[in-house]
Amino acid sequence: MQDCKRIGFTLLVFLLATFSSAVAQSERGFTFGGGAGVSLPSDHLGKEVDTGFNINARGGYNPSRHLGLDLDFLYNHWGLNNTALARLNEPGGSVSIWSVTFNPVYRLAPRHRIDPYITAGFGVYSRNLTLTQPALINTFACDPFFGCFPAAIAVNQVIASNTTYKGGWNAGGGIDFRLGEGKMKVFAEARWQNMFTTHGSDLNYIPVTFGIRW
Repeated sequence: MQDCKRIGFTLLVFLLATFSSAVAQSERGFTFGGGAGVSLPSDHLGKEVDTGFNINARGGYNPSRHLGLDLDFLYNHWGLNNTALARLNEPGGSVSIWSVTFNPVYRLAPRHRIDPYITAGFGVYSRNLTLTQPALINTFACDPFFGCFPAAIAVNQVIASNTTYKGGWNAGGGIDFRLGEGKMKVFAEARWQNMFTTHGSDLNYIPVTFGIRW
């Protein structure tokens, strides 16, 4: 969970840092955006994990009104369900997948306030499986009245972790809603994600993302 918070904080800093640059460069066709939402596991992945969440950041260039060229970062996280934990004989665990993909975007109605679009792309995917168990660690706690003293705090201790890197692709679409007369938009999007695997079926999931772009 600490890794998830660090990733979320890093993406927030990225979006804030690029906002002022994006406003200055908007007339040149550059675009930035980001969002978050739910991640729906599919096929055999859906038998192992519960519904999760996703965090997204993207940026690119629009060579024309209809066409956009995006570089997309997407992080997905799921907790292992009770069936998977019982089979692994562990009390806790999670699966996360991050990807960096190149995604051309085709906008169907770029001159309208409501603009549907379709997109597809390919890139690098990384899957991590982590197994955890409750544990106590000895540390020092500090209080403004009592001072500092030894204490034991509960944590989720990582007992096993495995990471795999593979290629993959995605395809889907969404809708942009223009805010006012400027370039700022909010969007809702869903994409089918397919990560290749060495053995067995590919990993499939559907992140549903809500966000803002400018």
